Amino acid sequence: MNKKLIALSLALLAALGLLTWQLRREYRDAKNRERALLNYKIVPKPPVPMAPLPKALPVAAATYAEVAQKNLFSRDRNPDVIVDPPAPPPVKPVPPFPVARGVMLWEGVPATVVLSEKSGGPQKSYHVGDKVGDWTIASIDNTYVVFSWDGQDFKKRLDELLDRTPIQVAEAPAPNAPAQPAQANLAGKDGPSNIDIGSGVKACIPGDRSATGAVVDGYRKVVTDGPFGAVCRWEPVK
Repeated sequence: MNKKLIALSLALLAALGLLTWQLRREYRDAKNRERALLNYKIVPKPPVPMAPLPKALPVAAATYAEVAQKNLFSRDRNPDVIVDPPAPPPVKPVPPFPVARGVMLWEGVPATVVLSEKSGGPQKSYHVGDKVGDWTIASIDNTYVVFSWDGQDFKKRLDELLDRTPIQVAEAPAPNAPAQPAQANLAGKDGPSNIDIGSGVKACIPGDRSATGAVVDGYRKVVTDGPFGAVCRWEPVK
């Protein structure tokens, strides 16, 4: 047992001695490095020569033209002339619509509408394709008339086109003044008027008192119901 303890003690002493020697060597190396670093002399390099600054040119107003042109808060400094866009073409006013007097729709006869170009104007019968002032009639039915103008279509109800101007009653002529005929085409009798409303059919004279079916001058009187009331016409007798 004593031999083992002695051997173990010797081994520990040897290890302690080896460790002490290793630490001493590292300490000595560290000191040498420190001494070499402190004794090292740095040789400074010669400074790089600096290039001379460019010579400042004299101030000229023309050199600041680009600055003035790019000023966002003063567009009038830009030499480019700003041209205003062309004005849109003026909108043409829609002409007044004709005044409706009646419509006649019979089988075998082209649709006919009686119109005046303006309130109180002379009446005339028109068919599809006819012109009334600035308007062209595109279609006719018992409720609507379609007018064309400037490439546009306008659909109007017949009751919207009625002349609602109050009719003024003319004063009675003096007793010694000769009475004037109400219509130039009365010819002193009831019968067809001189207004041809299409296909040889003629309109009735206002105040015609002849009976329905009566034949006068080769025409037969026909009365039918229309959207504006009774419609009177004279058809040729075949």
